[in-house]
Amino acid sequence: MHHPLNTRPLFAHRGVAAVAAAAFALAAAPLADAQAGAPTAAAMPVAYPAKGQSAQLQDKDKYQCFEWARGQSGFDPMQPPPAAAQPAPTSAQTTTSPGSAAGFVRGAAMGAAVGELANNDAGRGAAAGALGGAAIAAVRQRQAAQQQRQQQAQQQQQSAAQQQAARGQQKATFDRAFAACMDARGYAVR
Repeated sequence: MHHPLNTRPLFAHRGVAAVAAAAFALAAAPLADAQAGAPTAAAMPVAYPAKGQSAQLQDKDKYQCFEWARGQSGFDPMQPPPAAAQPAPTSAQTTTSPGSAAGFVRGAAMGAAVGELANNDAGRGAAAGALGGAAIAAVRQRQAAQQQRQQQAQQQQQSAAQQQAARGQQKATFDRAFAACMDARGYAVR
């Protein structure tokens, strides 16, 4: 509830601002997908009827050359690029894993030894050591998981770049085939 004496605007709260930003991003995503989808006519090579071909003949020639170029290149510029594979979501580990259990045991053993030597109280030392060992194991485990996520992201970026390069090569082959077909039919192609 907004109190009348509170001078901060309602959207000044970080949580509300984050939700608003996420909603905007989700609403804008379909628009960006539509813009990045199938190529427009501007993406195709332009053919000028150099021999005065009629509009009907131009349409027929464009269609036949489009089909021929698609068959020659194996590329259909009207199809959107394949969607990139999304990483499988990983759940946060809330249970004790073997790594943290081993850290717990190692820490307890070390703590018991230190506690016995320092205060003649192995129990307290074991408890402190167990907690410290488990904490260290958990930190190492999180670091390993983060490193694995970074490696996966890097591999996905490389894969996406390779797919984009391959698609660009296929489109160039399609464009050359389309231009050759239209040129052979008496069009000036650019």
